[in-house]
Amino acid sequence: MTKLETSHYRVLETLRDGRQVEIRSIIPQDKKVLAEGMHHLSPTSLYYRFLTPKRELSEKELCYFTEVDFLQHVALLAAVEHDGNYLPAGVGRYVMSNSADSTCAELAFAVSEEFQGLGIATLLLKHLTLIAKGNGLKAFSALVLADNRKMLEVFKNCNLEMTTKANSAGVLEIRLEI
Repeated sequence: MTKLETSHYRVLETLRDGRQVEIRSIIPQDKKVLAEGMHHLSPTSLYYRFLTPKRELSEKELCYFTEVDFLQHVALLAAVEHDGNYLPAGVGRYVMSNSADSTCAELAFAVSEEFQGLGIATLLLKHLTLIAKGNGLKAFSALVLADNRKMLEVFKNCNLEMTTKANSAGVLEIRLEI
């Protein structure tokens, strides 16, 4: 995929409960959606996502999370159909690291509490993988707390070869081969 195609990415998928979910590119106008989304995450989910206690996103963070180039930084929003409207439910992204490995990007996900367990992170990972392949990436990396069973299950069941290395802080370093 080219930058133009991924910056206008939009697909419909079906969740485990049969509802439709729209997965689309995050755009700068989504700052309010992301800021509000923080209030739909439990303290545990926020800690799993940021690896530190956090309740709000700063203006600088909102710019970083929504003003993406779709090459080095790709971000997708999942919105679930509810009564004819689409409610923001989750975000998935990958960011190219500054390391020497230009074929690996770091993954991160956050799914609102009321939508967890429906397959949103799995679908976001599926579409991030498609975009990454088109951008020539060979692998994803992720830092995951060892007790974040939901995210570990997503990675274990994604049909990508996974290697795991534990560090001294109780954080797992995950690598997924694309």
